[in-house]
Amino acid sequence: MDKFYCLQTGVFGVNTYIVPLEEKGSGDSDLRPALVVDPAACMLTGDASKITGFLAQKKLTCRAILLTHSHFDHIMGISVIKKAFPDAKVYVHKAEAGELGCAERGEAGGIINRSILSSFEMEAVLEGVANQPEADVLLNGGEVLFNDWKVIHTPGHSPGSVCYYSEKAGLLLSGDTMFYHSWGRTDMQGGNEAQIYASLSLLKKTVKAGTLVLPGHDHFGFKIEEN
Repeated sequence: MDKFYCLQTGVFGVNTYIVPLEEKGSGDSDLRPALVVDPAACMLTGDASKITGFLAQKKLTCRAILLTHSHFDHIMGISVIKKAFPDAKVYVHKAEAGELGCAERGEAGGIINRSILSSFEMEAVLEGVANQPEADVLLNGGEVLFNDWKVIHTPGHSPGSVCYYSEKAGLLLSGDTMFYHSWGRTDMQGGNEAQIYASLSLLKKTVKAGTLVLPGHDHFGFKIEEN
């Protein structure tokens, strides 16, 4: 079975990753559980069923929704996935918990997303952002999820940016922290240039050479030493 699948979804063509787990489905189900990382497919961009349709095609079920960070372009598809898979828990770093579940608190989006969307003159997207459900699991960094995936807190692009690293699979889900020959911008609300340099240094020290990097946008599957 493939180690991962990548779909470009939602606003700005986010790389949404689907990572099958080695564990088998429960009961008599022939569906294999999988992680969905940064789901962005939504009604706004006309691709709301892209992820769920792909999961059905591959006979996969969503075990969990992992967020590398909570910027609007990476979270717009959470509600669609949760509707289809209500038992799937949403994971996000605790520093960005306030960006989710806004409508439930009577808020029009979190501070970070309100600022970014205003600067992009995209306030019309706020309603969709606010209507995403709150997180189920708040991360600190250092956790190991599903027996294999280490959570590495990598602030800089945003306060709660994290990477998910599986040494066994040889994969690093880097979100917008690391790109091919580049790294995430730090000039938006919550960004910090010194922090992202420190985060990149941490990744180089922590992640084994030969690991394939799966970033949130553009070219994916390059080796970490190519960055």
